[in-house]
Order: sequence, then structure tokens, then C-alpha cells
Amino acid sequence: MYQIRWAEGAWALLVLLSAVLMACGLADTFTFIVEPPTYPVGHRLVLLGALGFAGAAVWVWLRGGALWVKVLTALPAVVVGGLALQFEDGGWGWLTGIFLIPAALAAMLAHLRHPAGVARHLA
Repeated sequence: MYQIRWAEGAWALLVLLSAVLMACGLADTFTFIVEPPTYPVGHRLVLLGALGFAGAAVWVWLRGGALWVKVLTALPAVVVGGLALQFEDGGWGWLTGIFLIPAALAAMLAHLRHPAGVARHLA
């Protein structure tokens, strides 16, 4: 029987909320022709999602997760958030978000299934 502790559950909720914010923001800013009227709101959602991913990366770093979980949690904040700041009108943030947001969610699920910190204390 797998038990999810409160700290890991709260961390997972932060990752999930960050993924939803960033995905909704990327969907709102995606366009081919003209700038949509809600573009500034979508851009803010992307940046809030990046801030949430950065907080989740710091949290897993302090709690002692595996290195690949730390990296995959921080990548959406650094890459997608950085591209959103650098290229506001470009599609690079949207293109990288397609791959990095699911990767961060997969890392979250893998960390919940086998947390490295718990395995270290049991040994």
C-alpha cells in the first residue's frame, strides 16, 4: 500500500496547479495571425505558472528528491517562463511547453510513487 505524505501531496498540488496555470496561459496566448484581446492575461498566467514551477523545484530540492525530478520540475519555469519573458509574441514558449509540462507532471507522478527521500531513510 502506497502512502502519500502531506508534504508530498502539497508539493504535487503545487506542480499540478502550476501546470494548469501555464497550460491555460499558453493556450490563451497561442495565435497565428493577430494578438487576441486576452493576450496579457494569458501571458500573466504563463508567468504565474513559471513562478509556481520554480517554487516546486525549490521545494523538491530542499526535501531531497532525485536529481532528475528536480531538473524536470525546474525546466518549465526556466525554459517556458524565460521564453515568455524574452519572446512575448513567439511560439517558442508554446512549443517547449508541449513537451516540458507533461515531463514535469510525469516526474511528479514518479516522485509520488517512489520518493527518494523516503527510500533513503528506510535504508
